[in-house]
Amino acid sequence: MFRRPERDLSGRRLFYTEVLWLTGTGYSRNMSTGPDTQEWCAFLFRACHDLRTQVRGIRTNVEMLMHARAGAEEAGSEKQLSQIQRGAVRLDNLVDGLARYAVALETDPAEFQRVDLGFVARSVRARVGKDLQAASAELSFRDLPSVTGNADRLMELLEVLVRNALVHRGADAPKIRISAEDRGGEWEITVQDNGPGVAEHFVESIFRPFEKLDGKTKEGTGLGLAIAKAIVERHGGRIWAEPVDGLKVVFTLPKEKI
Repeated sequence: MFRRPERDLSGRRLFYTEVLWLTGTGYSRNMSTGPDTQEWCAFLFRACHDLRTQVRGIRTNVEMLMHARAGAEEAGSEKQLSQIQRGAVRLDNLVDGLARYAVALETDPAEFQRVDLGFVARSVRARVGKDLQAASAELSFRDLPSVTGNADRLMELLEVLVRNALVHRGADAPKIRISAEDRGGEWEITVQDNGPGVAEHFVESIFRPFEKLDGKTKEGTGLGLAIAKAIVERHGGRIWAEPVDGLKVVFTLPKEKI
């Protein structure tokens, strides 16, 4: 059972502890390593905005449906119920994305172990197999190294990047390639696709929470690449994108400790 945080915490730490308590995590972040106040305020504001938009949509359709039934005007009920269902699904996905983002931020380096990225990539290919087949997509990789990290989070990282390539594909069948280069004390991992890519001035903003360059034309929460960034940074690495023929996402991970 979660206990409400004590009131003698400093203002900033108390605020975030209250937020986490209210969302049911019962966990207090170490604020000395967390993002600054401005970052968190911007994140929380955008989270509230997106959640509120979906809730208002559900509420509006429910009220219209109730009014129609009260007046025996049920012709539009089917459409309104469908809109309610879609809004509920989007809201559920958004909350799930926020939870995954929180888990990524709380990745504990003290629990890192040896992780075989080749095994991780094979597991990801199995998890997204149906989507790869539906898109006639090709996912290739070879000679991926072992690194130090959290296996579950690294699997999520690669899955996020592969699914991102599938969602934002071009007219041609998607070709996604995962490769690795030895950079001395770290490995540089690349996930590259043959999709439309992004303009150079957007290569940094795509990693921000809720950033969707295509607006509402694609399904998704806008949290995928933000989750990827959080995972990489909790592993002590860096992540960036390069506008090549398609999109090239590169990130670094520490080498396996011998």
